Amino acid sequence: MTNQPRTSDEIRDAYISFFREKGHQLLPPWPLVPIGDPTSMFTSAGMQQFKPVFMGEQPASSPRAVTVQRCFRTTDIEEVGDLSHCTAFEMLGNFSFGNYFKREAIQMAWELLTDGYGLDRERLHITIYLDDDDSYGYWREVGADDAHIHRRDEDLNYWFSFPNGTPGASGPCGPDSEIYYDLEPERGIEGAQLHTREDGKPGGVGYDDRFLEIWNLVFMQLYQHPDGHREPLPAQNIDTGSGLERVAMVIQGKKSVFETDIFYPILQRAASVFEEQYETAPADLQYVIRAMSEHCRAAVLLIGDGVVPSNEGRGYVLRRVLRRAIYLARRAGVTSKFTARVGGAAIDKMGGYYTHLVESRAFIEQAMDSEEERFVRTLASGQSRLEALLQRLRESGAGVIPGEEAFQLYDTFGMPLELTREIAANEGFALDDAGFEAALEAQRKRARQTGKFLKGEVSPALQSLGEDHSDFVGYSKVESDAAVVAVLKGGELVTIATEGDTCEVILSTTPFYPEGGGQVGDHGNIRTPSGVFTVEDTQAAGGAIVHRGRVTEGAIRVAEAAEATVDMQWRNGAARNHTGTHLLHAALRQILGAHVRQQGSLVTPDRLRFDFTHLEQAPRTALAEVQHLANEKIRSDLEVAWRVSGYRQAVEGGALAFFGDKYGADVRVVEIKDNDGLFSAELCGGTHVHHTGEIGFVHILRESAVAAGTRRIEALTGRAAEAHLVEQQERLLRIADRLGTGPSEIEERLDAMQSELERLRKQESELERLQGASVTESLVEGAQQVGDAYLVVARVNASSADVLRDVADRVRSRLKSSVLVLAAVVEGRPAFLAAATPDLVSRGVHAGNLVREVAKAAGGGGGGRPDIAQAGAKDASLIDAALAEGRRKAMEALTG
Repeated sequence: MTNQPRTSDEIRDAYISFFREKGHQLLPPWPLVPIGDPTSMFTSAGMQQFKPVFMGEQPASSPRAVTVQRCFRTTDIEEVGDLSHCTAFEMLGNFSFGNYFKREAIQMAWELLTDGYGLDRERLHITIYLDDDDSYGYWREVGADDAHIHRRDEDLNYWFSFPNGTPGASGPCGPDSEIYYDLEPERGIEGAQLHTREDGKPGGVGYDDRFLEIWNLVFMQLYQHPDGHREPLPAQNIDTGSGLERVAMVIQGKKSVFETDIFYPILQRAASVFEEQYETAPADLQYVIRAMSEHCRAAVLLIGDGVVPSNEGRGYVLRRVLRRAIYLARRAGVTSKFTARVGGAAIDKMGGYYTHLVESRAFIEQAMDSEEERFVRTLASGQSRLEALLQRLRESGAGVIPGEEAFQLYDTFGMPLELTREIAANEGFALDDAGFEAALEAQRKRARQTGKFLKGEVSPALQSLGEDHSDFVGYSKVESDAAVVAVLKGGELVTIATEGDTCEVILSTTPFYPEGGGQVGDHGNIRTPSGVFTVEDTQAAGGAIVHRGRVTEGAIRVAEAAEATVDMQWRNGAARNHTGTHLLHAALRQILGAHVRQQGSLVTPDRLRFDFTHLEQAPRTALAEVQHLANEKIRSDLEVAWRVSGYRQAVEGGALAFFGDKYGADVRVVEIKDNDGLFSAELCGGTHVHHTGEIGFVHILRESAVAAGTRRIEALTGRAAEAHLVEQQERLLRIADRLGTGPSEIEERLDAMQSELERLRKQESELERLQGASVTESLVEGAQQVGDAYLVVARVNASSADVLRDVADRVRSRLKSSVLVLAAVVEGRPAFLAAATPDLVSRGVHAGNLVREVAKAAGGGGGGRPDIAQAGAKDASLIDAALAEGRRKAMEALTG
């Protein structure tokens, strides 16, 4: 390299260029949600996408690879805000899959650091495993000073692909070598003791501020067996990781990653929320600004990779990160929304390399803004409840928040546990984590019990059948010869099932598709020489394809030959709807945006539905565009092709995979191509039509909300769509007949009817006003004078409680000092009203108490304000008696 890189973009480009020149293939990064690996919540290291390669489960696409991997780790969320901790970061990595090993890895790392980056070799320190003399020799070869090479034990300089220390754990492992940069060389070589620490952890920012780890070279050379012994791997691999933020800190001569060009523009945007400059802000405010910046940047990356805020799993972690930033900002005095503004600065900074962030900017900022609105609404109630709880605990002398209380704050008020802990700690309280976990587990247990009730449990008997059964041939056949491997009744293995028995049948080979990927299982029948079994459902359970149903003729015996036949009407309906979901998914992504990702689906022969990420209701015009685009592809009768591919090759080729699904090394890719190229490509194990024209037509029934950030589409295809539209047409014709017009004039007729209805309402209102005036006049004339006030007790004709109230207001305005007790029959039930003028209220007259006694006399109840109140009852025949009681009580109030 001729010029030393300075900016983070230049460092990233320099790293990629260097290793591409060394024969490495640049591979795309994984999203932060590790597709095909449901065991991991987030992508936390560059090597994560290569785990199957390192484990020997998949071949490498290239013997040498280089990546820039965005990563997210949750371990330090509560520490974010100091000068070093981050949840999201970029990991630069180079990898060798049995190609080169220690010498070349060390040579290339040293060359890039010293020649490429221009770092002072006197400030570089190396750690190696205690007896790794090979690495020691190679570091000396490239010119590392002997005094700068530090040996450390297995706890510090050894890498394991499994949790070390777990009994029976096994997998690849090997020594590693870490490279540190000396931030304070003036302290002398004698102070460079990277291995001396009381807790045994390595040096680096957060441990010993003098040394900053900037690269780790992992030498995967051994395999540890369950009994603990190790032997060489067939291939020796290299896995390295170099944090871009830390390298930028060193090259740019900064004291913190937050002072680098990676964070600085985001910090300034966050500081502007306080109308401050970051550099001149007080230290405690700088802490808040750093936390706001880091958390908003992390949220941008998470949302950009399909995570939306929720109370479960990854969505909960995102919610926790955003809510911590919001809480800290609000505590520091922020009253306006800021997350989308700060997140926008993060997109501006990272969008040059991560272009998908720019493409999804509107969705990302809207997601952040919506979550902030939601949390601000709940924060006040949650905080006030927590503050009240802390006050009660103080008064009782307790110092620990009960776990059940913390769980209620989390479950009811959306307060993340970690935020509750942080607030409590600031007030000197601990938190009962065990109690919280117990409350959470109790909730999960209730959910599991519900799940068992709904889904049933896998029969233990299925586990005993071995693996020599259930060969699936349903992609190419709908009929097949087979043998009956097992019959289960009530979860128990039996040798025979007779007519009328409900049972489960396992075949050696089956064309029946088992429920999966949202598609329901096939129906059909299984014939044997002695009977017929009607298949009413097909499921995958315990390693078997289970045909559930009943014996409808004769008997079904184990070991008999069988003919398995799928119900084609059922299969074809499911296939139409499954391909329809793919078309709608692709159309939604084109119309609403690439942020749309399927979150779950149900595909039956009759209908389809699927959930997808989107923050707001889709406009009807957008849904019309989606439907039009999908039907355009149906009319084009495009080929629906499927093929088997390596997982990595499929995803890199543009196929969509779904978070949480488990994929093997080989996957089935379903593709629909048009003249412009690939319209839809998804990893999918379901059944599909061969050409889109077989779908006939797709019609969207409705779009609705499922949860925050998740919407649901329901639709029909083929005959079901046709039947629905015919039914809608018939309904339209019936409505037209009832309106006495043609279908095309219905809207015009309804407009005329609405205008007429509005005219009649105004007329009714005027009549009620006139009626009220007339009634008022009569009541004023009949008012009884009691001292210096008037008493009106009467039964009036009023069509509603509003008319009754209007009459009362009119009478009071005419009589000035007065008490009224009025009754009317409204919609067949007694309605009472009591009212008093302000001067009488001040003398102790209470309309609410008065009307309560009146209604009680008619078997009802009510009450209200001292000046006016209403009540109701059930028996209209008791109105006169109730008014008599009202007169008596009113007289008592006026003369008492």
